[in-house]
Amino acid sequence: TPLVIAIEDGSDPEIYAEERFGPVLFLASRPADEAVMEATWLAKTRGSISSYLYSTDEAFIDRATPAYEAAGANLSINLTGAMWINFAAAYSDYHVTGLNPAGNACLADLAFVASRFRIVQRRRPIT
Repeated sequence: TPLVIAIEDGSDPEIYAEERFGPVLFLASRPADEAVMEATWLAKTRGSISSYLYSTDEAFIDRATPAYEAAGANLSINLTGAMWINFAAAYSDYHVTGLNPAGNACLADLAFVASRFRIVQRRRPIT
């Protein structure tokens, strides 16, 4: 496990654009900038509690980060090993941003009560 499903380029994103209980992994091959555009569009329209980006190209990371911020999706960059999504999240982290359909309330800030302000974060290991 997980189940790995390869999606041919140009396929209908509806195949992988909804929540699936898994573990399941969809591999959809796209040029890097197109992949970021699609991933952030899906985050904004369908929701994303956690997003992950892996790249050795700093210019690409710099281009991608604002797109995830605009989509209201927290972004983890080049993290390896165990990545706990919700372990004590409400007490240690901004788990959901309140900015997209997957997390429409922020659990660790005043926006839980007054939704005028929202926070998006990115995580990256120290190198």
